[in-house]
Amino acid sequence: MEGIKKFINIVVMLYLVVAALIYLGILNVGQASNPDFYTTFFLVGGAIMLLELIIENLYIMSLKRGQVHTQHKINELKAQLYDHKQELQNIKKRQTEEAVVPKPNVVSTNSTNPNERYFSKPVPVTPVPADNAPFAAAPAGSAPVPPKINSNTSDPDRPVIITPGQTSGSQPAESRFTDKNDSF
Repeated sequence: MEGIKKFINIVVMLYLVVAALIYLGILNVGQASNPDFYTTFFLVGGAIMLLELIIENLYIMSLKRGQVHTQHKINELKAQLYDHKQELQNIKKRQTEEAVVPKPNVVSTNSTNPNERYFSKPVPVTPVPADNAPFAAAPAGSAPVPPKINSNTSDPDRPVIITPGQTSGSQPAESRFTDKNDSF
């Protein structure tokens, strides 16, 4: 379309130059031999100008159509970018929510695979009374000795609860829970 437009513009410019030369009397072509020369010359000029007008309007229409198509494509890309940003924000929001809520680590006691350290689902833990928990005393000034694990039940699905050992400066469990000021 642009090539046709350029060609028509060149033809119109040549016509206007020839018309100016004929009008000024510099170019005398066929006026004496053909009495309808001016009429034919102006009709050809009018047809060329009409053709230029039609080509210009078609060119402008194609530019507008291209602009509308480009604007539509830009809007689609903006929508995709917005959707992508929303997905990223949702992912970041989920990650921050997951980081705030710690996942409970439950030690598996009945795993057949030694590399499997945690359950895929958290297992509810039931508390064990303190009087059943074993205590180990450590010498003063040293780290406490970890308690021995004794399973009181034969249920292999029940998780084992490990309690901290008693240090040398603490009291036995029985004397901690009794109130000596009771006068009942």
